[in-house]
Amino acid sequence: MLNTPGPDEDHEVRTDPLDRLPADFEVFFTRENPGYLRYAQQRLRHREDAQDAVQNAGTALYQNWRRALASADPRAFAFKILKDAIVDVMRERRRAERKRQRVIAQHHPDTSQDELDELAELDALDWAMEELARSAPVQADVVRLRQAGLSYPDIGRALGIAHTTARTYYSLGRRHLEYLLEHAGGTEPGDGQAAE
Repeated sequence: MLNTPGPDEDHEVRTDPLDRLPADFEVFFTRENPGYLRYAQQRLRHREDAQDAVQNAGTALYQNWRRALASADPRAFAFKILKDAIVDVMRERRRAERKRQRVIAQHHPDTSQDELDELAELDALDWAMEELARSAPVQADVVRLRQAGLSYPDIGRALGIAHTTARTYYSLGRRHLEYLLEHAGGTEPGDGQAAE
């Protein structure tokens, strides 16, 4: 039996809310995206990887949006998809690293495991320096100049900062690099690499 709306009631025919999936999904994902990105970046330590993971999670969530809405907790369902996407990016990183090491070994068959480890450590250090340059460019400049053998007064003159500030920035930059290397699964720089 159909109910006829009264004069003050809404005349719009009500439809299945799941028919409006794209709009509902977009509202949900737009609202959750910043938090997802922060979480992914904490796990992956690299913004581009985090963005890839969140985008992959968004695609998977869109494809499973009806299932998400039918679940007991759609937000938990979506977060599980995000965590799975992050794990996929981590696995892809490991596969790429293994492939890179195989290529090095094929082109240099006499390369020892120690040499391969040293190359991986250098790659990790390069990555950490790039990250430091993005987040604290003056600290990165101080670290590079100090590694090049400049004194603190010379660094201060080159960068237009006090020599005491250069010393502080070097210390902060080294700690930042050590943190990045430790949390990226790399090894910390040796004593000779960052000696004062």
